[in-house]
Amino acid sequence: MREYIIIVAVFAGLLLGVPPIYGRVFGEGGDSSAADSHLSADYDFPQQISMLLTESGEVVQIGIEDYLIGCLFAQIPATYHQQALNAQAVAAHSYLLRMLEDGVVISDDAASCQPFFTAQIARQRYGDDYDNYLEIFRAAARHGANRALFFEGAPIYAVYHGISAGVTNTAFSVWGQDFPYLQSVESSWDREHPNFIVHNEMTSESIRLAIFDYNRTASMPIDYSQWFVDIFKNEYGYVLSVKAGETTLSGGDMWRIFNLRSTAFETSFRSGGVFVFETRGFGHGVGLSQYGADVLGRRGFSSDDILKHYYTNIEIVMV
Repeated sequence: MREYIIIVAVFAGLLLGVPPIYGRVFGEGGDSSAADSHLSADYDFPQQISMLLTESGEVVQIGIEDYLIGCLFAQIPATYHQQALNAQAVAAHSYLLRMLEDGVVISDDAASCQPFFTAQIARQRYGDDYDNYLEIFRAAARHGANRALFFEGAPIYAVYHGISAGVTNTAFSVWGQDFPYLQSVESSWDREHPNFIVHNEMTSESIRLAIFDYNRTASMPIDYSQWFVDIFKNEYGYVLSVKAGETTLSGGDMWRIFNLRSTAFETSFRSGGVFVFETRGFGHGVGLSQYGADVLGRRGFSSDDILKHYYTNIEIVMV
């Protein structure tokens, strides 16, 4: 099972020249422009976007439906329920619109935008399953291209993650910025995932180097038992802050610095200079839980139901 996480970030840069036409990169399919819903008079929804392909440095134009297909290939297992895939496509579309609003240069770099696979990469990754998955993802992308999530008249940061810790996290706990639509909601069914709890080991030396890379002035005590102290969590089990030596780190900092599976974790020290991180869930825990969406889809919930559950007080706008 391939699962991905996403970080809200801004990529500053300037692209010059006229983008070449990218065409239908995932082959022939339905006409994504033939939506039977009205185009909102209050928002200018793009029909295609300029996109930087980081490996070649080429800037191309790509239609929204094809963009969403590439996102889905990179973001969520094709074996998930169709309603979960539809919800993910709407979230990816909404996040794209939010990035465009913020002036972010759209690219296939997951560190600055959201994960995206070109048709070539997707075919390499999925092999013989590619053609079957393409049809599944095309249906979801068509759905997502016709909908977007808004709050107070603007597209939302529709962030998502693989598996929650049983409830979703808040944006404030991870990034230090609050959004009314990214609040904690119930997702207890995520505990059904077979890899809900995972133990990861790290040596003291690798931890020291990771912390030093984050903060060149950081120093760690001689006593290993004092390396991670004063751990504060929110009521849902997500770590808010940790004191690592003399450096105070947020749960999100720990997740990023040590490449943890989740921001809901416990840490302990074993003999031999080994630390153990016990994580619950997968990803930062904010917004849509992909596994949770899969469970809800199999229980008969629609993609709209799923989205309104995981994003608080949002409006689903038809394009």
